[in-house]
Amino acid sequence: MASERIQRRIERLLDQIEQEADQRNWQSVLELAREVLGFAPDNSDAKVFLDVAEERLASTAPAVPRSFGPMPAAAPTAGHPTSPSAELRTSLSNGRYQFKQFLGEGGKKKVYLAHDGILDRDVALAVIKAEGLDDLSRTRITREAQAMGRLGDHPNILQIHDLGDENGQPYLVLPLMTGGSVEGLIEKASDHRIGLEQALGIAKQVCRGLEFAHSRGIVHRDLKPGNIWLTEDPSAGSGQATAKIGDFGLAVVLDRSRITGEGMMVGTVSYMPPEQAMGGEVTPRSDLYSLGAMLYEMVTGRPPFLGDDAVAIIGQHINTPPVSPIWHNAICPRSLEALILRLLAKSSAERPESATDVLSALNGIDLSAPVEQRPEEETASLDSLAGGVFVGRQQEMGELKAALEDALSGRGRLVMLVGEPGIGKTRTAQELATYAGMRGAQVLWGRCYEEQSMPPYWPWGQAIRSYVRDRDPEQLRSEMGAGAADIAEVVSDVRERLPDLPTSTELEPEQARFRLFDSITNFLKSAGQTQPLVLMLDDLHWADKPSLLLLEFLARELSGARLLIIGTYRDMELSRQHPLAE
Repeated sequence: MASERIQRRIERLLDQIEQEADQRNWQSVLELAREVLGFAPDNSDAKVFLDVAEERLASTAPAVPRSFGPMPAAAPTAGHPTSPSAELRTSLSNGRYQFKQFLGEGGKKKVYLAHDGILDRDVALAVIKAEGLDDLSRTRITREAQAMGRLGDHPNILQIHDLGDENGQPYLVLPLMTGGSVEGLIEKASDHRIGLEQALGIAKQVCRGLEFAHSRGIVHRDLKPGNIWLTEDPSAGSGQATAKIGDFGLAVVLDRSRITGEGMMVGTVSYMPPEQAMGGEVTPRSDLYSLGAMLYEMVTGRPPFLGDDAVAIIGQHINTPPVSPIWHNAICPRSLEALILRLLAKSSAERPESATDVLSALNGIDLSAPVEQRPEEETASLDSLAGGVFVGRQQEMGELKAALEDALSGRGRLVMLVGEPGIGKTRTAQELATYAGMRGAQVLWGRCYEEQSMPPYWPWGQAIRSYVRDRDPEQLRSEMGAGAADIAEVVSDVRERLPDLPTSTELEPEQARFRLFDSITNFLKSAGQTQPLVLMLDDLHWADKPSLLLLEFLARELSGARLLIIGTYRDMELSRQHPLAE
């Protein structure tokens, strides 16, 4: 028997073979399969890959799938189970598994209640739809099922009791999960929302399962409510059911028409990470995105994105920021909201690093803490904003609100609103300002004017002045720190609030400007830690060059800041020599 080291090498080579087969690099498949057989002459997977590669290389004609024997009769519609006698088969594995009842059908398999005659227990028998499966696909099913089997000793991963193939009909034998799937739990819940405590409990268990799988180099790739199973019905009052992840990788192997099969598609694409939708690399953080989409649905009663077809939903995953969960469920804690939005980040680098980090964040959410209640009129206003009452600017408002959510969670943003006069830039900024105030952020305005006599840093002075006038002097001193004297050089109100400030030391002009920029930047970032800030800079096409240089400096320092900067300008006013164009 091969040593553990050799077995790991064989597994790596087989993974490479799969990648090459996906790219139809049959010569590479041939060479790698021969290398595997050099280590393990009886390796059945390598033999199949070798045979397929030789066949494909010998002829440019596509391989014709062989006939796989009789299939079970067409299944009845959901909700109308049939007796086993209605099927062409009444048992599998030489009579060991006796069909008892049809349970349901998905895009990839039919599931039956069956009885295992040898072990005298009821099981779930998943009969895989074999139409169009070639030898290569069957080999991959076996390998994925073996991967699932290696994960079967974890309490939050669904075990595989058996894998078989009878007369060309592949099947899986799984534990009977009497609680059904999380998808069914959501469908039965009022407003399709499940309780926050139960949602967090399920998410924590899924995290533990992912943590175990990822530590062994296995990524699920199709995590969704329909693939999370419960040991018992939570509504039965017997306590918290155990959640188990099923279909590790198998769903992707079987899903041969991910973009074309309308109907069976939407359930999958609703949870698909952007990088997977675009054919990029799928990593453990891809599973975390899917977890975020599932958690979003459990909390709000709807997936983060809806659309008329699969392509529309995929487009939103790639391009459209999600609406904050609080818009759909006002009792969602801020900490949970921030975690969900972070999980749904378009870039995988902006998501939590691991399932362990997500589990830690979930454990830190206190559901017993009072939830900040908004006045009824504010709630109605928020609902109207979320519903797109601001006619004609729904897309722009959605992007601005997403940028605000990023800033609230500590990822500072700079967004520019650009267009011709009268198109609605300022109105859009004002609409966002209203919403930002409702979300607990402080909005500061700075406006530029066409007059040539406008002093340097005028919009910044306006914004900082409005902040300084409402702050306790000691808090202001703490937030500005050693840079207070520098800021006072351009905002005289600072010295009025802090009269004991020393005079700034004389420096060379370039040094003095850098120190001023650094002082204002540190101040705004510090102030944002107390209360998130939204800085509106209006009509930047009239801004002086020093103000624009300060904006450029601050934009580079937004990482980790609870600060959103919105700038508006008329693009028609900009020549190639305009400071803003530069």
